[in-house]
Amino acid sequence: MSINLTLRNSIFQKTLVTLAALSLLQLAVSAQSSNELIVGQTALAGLARGELIRFTAFNPVLTDAGHPNEPISLKLRVFDALGNVIAESPEVTIPPGQFRWIDFDYDDLPITGEAGTLRKQFRTIPLWGLRSRSRLHVSTSLDALNSSTGAGTFKFFFTVEALP
Repeated sequence: MSINLTLRNSIFQKTLVTLAALSLLQLAVSAQSSNELIVGQTALAGLARGELIRFTAFNPVLTDAGHPNEPISLKLRVFDALGNVIAESPEVTIPPGQFRWIDFDYDDLPITGEAGTLRKQFRTIPLWGLRSRSRLHVSTSLDALNSSTGAGTFKFFFTVEALP
C-alpha cells in the first residue's frame, strides 16, 4: 500500500512541477506579444440594393489614465444568419487622434436577400488589436449609406471600452 501511495505522490509532484514550468513558459510568451486581439460587440444590420454599410472608429489621443495612446488595429467580420463568416475586411491601423472606416457594399456580401425586398440581413463583429494596458474608450458608428450619393439612411453610435 505504501508503494502505491509513494508512486501516486511522485506522479502528483511531477504533474505539479510540469504545470508550473508550462505556466512560466506561457507567461513569458504572452508578455512578448505585441497586440492583444479583443472581440468587439456584435451589431445586427441589413442592406437594401444600392446601399453600403460603414463601420467607423476613432482612436483617442490619450487613454482614460491620461497616458499617450498607441495605434490600434481593426478588422471587421460579417456573418450570415447561420453564423458563417461571409466577408472579412483587411486590417486597418488607426493612429491616435484619427478616424478610419471599413465599408461593405450590398454586392460584396455573398448571401441572398429576403424574398420580396431582397434586403440582406447579417451581423458584424469588430476585431480590435490593442497594446494599451490602460482603460481605453474607442468611439464607433455603424451607418447604412446610399452607395452612389453617400447619404445616410441609418446611424448607430456606440463606444467600445477596452479594459487592461
